[in-house]
Amino acid sequence: LGAAVLAVLYPLANPFYTIGIMLFNAGALLSGIYLLVWMSWVKKVILGSILIGIPLQVLGWMYAPEQYAVSVILAGIALVCIGAGGIVGKEAYCFDYREGWMLLWLYPILVLANLFGMSHPVFNALGFSAVFLLLLSLTGKKLKQPILSTCTTNVCGTPEQ
Repeated sequence: LGAAVLAVLYPLANPFYTIGIMLFNAGALLSGIYLLVWMSWVKKVILGSILIGIPLQVLGWMYAPEQYAVSVILAGIALVCIGAGGIVGKEAYCFDYREGWMLLWLYPILVLANLFGMSHPVFNALGFSAVFLLLLSLTGKKLKQPILSTCTTNVCGTPEQ
C-alpha cells in the first residue's frame, strides 16, 4: 500500500507522498515481525535494520540540523529498505520468485542514487512505480501460496524432522 501511494503521489509532486513512505515503513515492520524463517539471526538482522531505520527517520525529521536532516532521513529509509530487501531476498532465495531478486537490486539502486544526490524526479517516479508493480506481483504470488509451505528447493535449510 505504501509503495502504491508513493508511486502515485511522488510524480504528482504532492507533499503527501511522505504518507507512502510511512505506510511502507509500517508494512516492512509488520512483514518483518511475521516473517517465518528457520534461522533466527536472519529475522533479527531484518527487524533490527527496520527498527533502527524508522526512528532514524523520525530523528532526522524532528531533531537533526537542517543541513543534515535529508541525509539522516535517507539513511533511515535505507535501513528500512535493507530490512525490506532481506524479506524479499528470503522469498527470492527460498521460493525462487524473480520479483524478489529484482527488488533486491532495485532498493539499493534507488537509495544510493538519492543518498548521493544523483537522482532525478523522473528516475524516482519510475523506480517507485517499478517497486510498486514488483511488490504487487510478489504479494499475489504469496497469497496463492499455501501457508507454511516449504521451500521449493529446500535451500532454506529446513530442520530435519
